[in-house]
Amino acid sequence: MSPTTDTATPSPSPVRVSVLIRSIDRARMLLQALDSVAQQTGPTVEVLVVAATPQHGPLPELCGDHALRLIPTDTPLHRSEAANRALEAARGDCLLLLDDDDWLLPGHLARLVEALDAYPEAVAAYADVQPVDEHGAPQGQAFALDFDSLRLLAGNWMPPMAVLFRRTLRDQGCRFDREFDLYEDWDFWLQAAQHGPFVHVPGVSACYRIHESSGVHHHQPFTGPAYATVYHKWRTRWSDAELAGLMARVWREPELALQLQQVREQMTDVQRQRLSDLATLTRIQGELARAEDSLAAHRARVTELLTSTSWRVTAPLRGLSRMLDFARKIARRLLRAVMQPRWGWWALRHVTTTLATRGWRGLMADLHQQQEVLVPMNYAQWMAQYEIPVAQYRALQQLAQRWVRPPLISVIMPTFNSNLEWLRAALDSVKEQIYPHWELCIADDASDAPEVHALLAQYAAADSRIRWLKRPVNGHISAASNSALTLAQGEFVALLDHDDQLHPLALWFMAEAIVTHPDAGLIYSDEDKLDADGQRCDPYFKCQYNPELMLGQNMVSHLGCYRRALVMDAGGFREGLEGSQDYDLALRLIETLQPHQIVHVPRVLYHWRIIPGSTAQSVDEKPYAQVAAQRTVREHLQRRGLAAEVLPCPEAPHLQRVRLARPSPLPLVTIIIPTRDRAQLLDPCITSLQRLTTYAPIEIIVVDNGSVEPETHALFERLRQEGVTILRDERSFNYSALNNRAAALARGQLLCLMNNDIEILTPDWLEEMVSWAVLPEVGAVGARLWYPNGTLQHAGVIVGLGGVAGHPHTGLPVGDTGYFGRSVLLQSFSAVTAACLVIRKSVFDEVGGLDETLAVAFNDVDFCLRVRAAGYRNVWTPAAEMIHHESASRGLEDTLAKQRRFFGEVALMQERWATLIHDDPAYSPNLSLRTGNFDFAQPPRVPAVVAPGASPSRSQS
Repeated sequence: MSPTTDTATPSPSPVRVSVLIRSIDRARMLLQALDSVAQQTGPTVEVLVVAATPQHGPLPELCGDHALRLIPTDTPLHRSEAANRALEAARGDCLLLLDDDDWLLPGHLARLVEALDAYPEAVAAYADVQPVDEHGAPQGQAFALDFDSLRLLAGNWMPPMAVLFRRTLRDQGCRFDREFDLYEDWDFWLQAAQHGPFVHVPGVSACYRIHESSGVHHHQPFTGPAYATVYHKWRTRWSDAELAGLMARVWREPELALQLQQVREQMTDVQRQRLSDLATLTRIQGELARAEDSLAAHRARVTELLTSTSWRVTAPLRGLSRMLDFARKIARRLLRAVMQPRWGWWALRHVTTTLATRGWRGLMADLHQQQEVLVPMNYAQWMAQYEIPVAQYRALQQLAQRWVRPPLISVIMPTFNSNLEWLRAALDSVKEQIYPHWELCIADDASDAPEVHALLAQYAAADSRIRWLKRPVNGHISAASNSALTLAQGEFVALLDHDDQLHPLALWFMAEAIVTHPDAGLIYSDEDKLDADGQRCDPYFKCQYNPELMLGQNMVSHLGCYRRALVMDAGGFREGLEGSQDYDLALRLIETLQPHQIVHVPRVLYHWRIIPGSTAQSVDEKPYAQVAAQRTVREHLQRRGLAAEVLPCPEAPHLQRVRLARPSPLPLVTIIIPTRDRAQLLDPCITSLQRLTTYAPIEIIVVDNGSVEPETHALFERLRQEGVTILRDERSFNYSALNNRAAALARGQLLCLMNNDIEILTPDWLEEMVSWAVLPEVGAVGARLWYPNGTLQHAGVIVGLGGVAGHPHTGLPVGDTGYFGRSVLLQSFSAVTAACLVIRKSVFDEVGGLDETLAVAFNDVDFCLRVRAAGYRNVWTPAAEMIHHESASRGLEDTLAKQRRFFGEVALMQERWATLIHDDPAYSPNLSLRTGNFDFAQPPRVPAVVAPGASPSRSQS
């Protein structure tokens, strides 16, 4: 049946967005464009397909859940004529022009509608767009520039599908000009800009196809005829002020570039000064401590001198010599540790915590033991030092022989026109497994290369555990994997690509995990890559299963091992999700499992091969996989009953950002801010809250911990008049007690603990944090905090880092995605900082609030760990962003009293949370606890494997 034509009576229901598709009947491309619109959620959408050629082919009645109309033509239409026909027929409040060879990513329309709602003065909103080639592979950089009316005079960076514009522009006379063979969209944006500003929504959410058949995507020189057409029309309309501004910008370009370079140099100088200050502080504290130790030792020597006879003269001299030698050794080792650029922060933390628990001699012994690992290893060195040596493989085989019921593991491998060298290496990597109970199930997806079939037949003839079949038609990776599944008989299936390799111990460790966890449903390992020379590189040391991180990336990936019965019950791999078919399978199985049934093996057992076209080389190699990943996550959330948008991650569009729907009605949030004076910090904190926060309702309680400065009391008086509650508390500073008292008086269903040195950056920060905090399984929710110099301060808390707890990724610049995307992705952590923390008041009360024994340090970490122990997950979201001046109001641990208090808090945390400090589930035991840079642990904290007749070696621990 054909879709409704433009002669049909329009539906009376209101339409928020009209998507206008110009089509020259390129069926395959048009269906992809329509499918991308079908995946849009949120606003009510109508789709108008304008046939630019007569006798256009048939279309479906609906585009997903959206109404679809075809506007036919009896004669060929010019590009501008087709756009104008759609413009006149559109009923939506907002309109978007989409050519039939381009497509939208999920969430594109919803993001733009939200931006127009937030900025009613704007006439249009636009997102970033990724150019792609005919096959969908990325071509060059994305179109991603902020709106600038002067820049628009010089050229267009907004392809048609990037922009959602208000229908009022049509009513005000804006049309696509028939005189343009190119750049009719640029001309339209110039018209639109006469009526108001555009809003830029950062992040790629559409794809712009560049290919020969379109005839309109070639680069045009600034002096070419296409530009000349624009100049001829607009040169008399551009005002003197616009031209002067454009010329002034060209004139000032070298000066602006010089200023930018100077700013970068100044930031570098500031960072160097911070390191210098740290080194100076460490040196002074060390000298102070050595002086105290020297005084105590000298008093002991005096006592010995007064009470001894035979050693009355010589003992003090010898004691003094030993003391000086001891001090010199400590000074030398401390200096070496602190001056290491990547280890200085760890050294400072390590010195204080070791002093607290083991004293000066303990510190000296520890530094002596650790001095060999203060310089990080590269990956090759780390593997040579710590991976299980080949000499022990035989002992592991003997250990497996003692298992009562060793499981059969079916390795699933789809092939298609495989590179023979790499296919042979993949097959050999299975044959060389030290664990013998496996079968290799291969489905060839109708390869037209006979040498592939010959090689598969050769391996199958040589080993009865290898079976294969040839599919009659090519069906892509999901269909081929399902065919391979039909050959499988094992209790578990493991997935192997035809150009990758397994580690010789891969199936042994999978089998050990199955034996150790008999109810496991999904097991996954760490992974690395094989470079062009076949050398291992770029290891991904993963954490234990992290539900929120899994929404942003497929953290299971390789090596994934699944209980076959669950895979078959789930229907195997879903077709239509090629490129993310294993991601989809993992999520569907996880929905049926308890957390303890998802097992992580913290060893590198899988090697991806870096080749052109592989996501091991670049995640941009397969953009269809990115679209499939977003669909996978969106449908997973729907099955969980969560209303959410799945968008490209702004800093890494190949990863996903999940934005949950806001709860309705919005619950009251009480924001608690302890302070003592420092009005210059508190004032901008409150001001940014009041002026930028879009969430309502909120109440603000400022806890005044004995402020005495007149300007602070003047600020309090002004805040009272603005409805802020000022709660006076004269006790000695105790962060936990101050927050607990305010929480008891709070009226909100949720509490937000906030430092007085916070400044809001993202207006919807509270909507983001509340949307996660209201979930029944979630406890505390933390925000992404930046230093004033623009580097990262808080991206979650790793327990055990630096001795008790610390922040990973500290100091990363804006845009740096960190360790495998973990600095920009939503994820669970054992703890988040209370510099900005949102939690349900019921959960806060359930765990008894903050522990007032921890007056200053680690109280937020301890609080989060108790929340976790109560069965909740603590979540960190990078979408709530703020500047944090990092405890500016409290200062440093610069007195003996403060240091003694700090040492006591360290000792309490190390005793209370010893297990987590050794093994934080949000971190890998193969990564260092000395820095937050995700360096390799030396040695790793992975449990040793003890085979019969062998003792655990350093390489196993």
